[in-house]
Amino acid sequence: MAHPLSPDELYPAGVPGVTTKFITLATGVRVRVVETGPHDGRPVVLLHGWGASVFMYRDGIALLPGYGLRVIAVDLRGFGLSDRPFARGAYTLDAYVADVDALLDALSLPAASLAGQSMGGGLALHYALRRPERVQRLVLINPTGLVPAPYLAPLKLPPRSLVRAFGRRLAPRWLFRSVLRHLAYCDTARLTPRVVDEYWSPSQLTGYVNAAICTFKEFDWRPIPAESVARLAVPSVVILGTEDRLIRNAHGSAEKLPGARVYEVSGGHCVHEEQPEQVYAMIGEFLAEGHSVKSHNDLN
Repeated sequence: MAHPLSPDELYPAGVPGVTTKFITLATGVRVRVVETGPHDGRPVVLLHGWGASVFMYRDGIALLPGYGLRVIAVDLRGFGLSDRPFARGAYTLDAYVADVDALLDALSLPAASLAGQSMGGGLALHYALRRPERVQRLVLINPTGLVPAPYLAPLKLPPRSLVRAFGRRLAPRWLFRSVLRHLAYCDTARLTPRVVDEYWSPSQLTGYVNAAICTFKEFDWRPIPAESVARLAVPSVVILGTEDRLIRNAHGSAEKLPGARVYEVSGGHCVHEEQPEQVYAMIGEFLAEGHSVKSHNDLN
């Protein structure tokens, strides 16, 4: 029988040059922050997708410092090793936006680039629309907020009392393996037992399942209205997996982001985990543009 990794065993345990700290934000939520790269480098904050953690950016944390970037990844409220509040409304879009604002304040960053995947991409896009003065550049990987996500509808139906009851149970490992295999990954050769364990283990912590279900119910998953998208004032890149089973047919909507560069890469919903070298070369070059830093190729 598989045993979950302990918090001390989870990524980035044992990875040299990567620091971990916990910060209590002004919103009252304590979050785990992982950081690497030059402290005086251009900062980029990585926002993970639903149900995930900083682990999904392990390749970016390894590769992006090569572009002179200060790389900061955070476990969003409810996930990874961050707090998992039970209060009604704790997982709304406004709550997550407030956390991003408070995180930048806590790190003494007037502005930073944001990169987000899936739900984290939707959050990054909403934040850039609300707080453009705090976002230098924007990277979206298979983001929500561009097209409808019909697969979410059944998960919004259970009454809150049932959610509370189910939220006290533990999610089985086979469920995570199935979701990763059939929805998140296209190239299942990348789906090693360690990857499954890194995704599954935090779900064994009290409050995780409740947070995951409440995020489905409370977060704003709807496409952002065209008139709002048209006001985006931040340079952006959108990376879409060609075999994404969850965010489909988003190319046309992505091209409506003013001035956005849109790329399609062979892979699924977690294309940045399946094709890390290609995806992070695109991201690193985009974020380092116009700055006097060495390129990834110069460093090799």
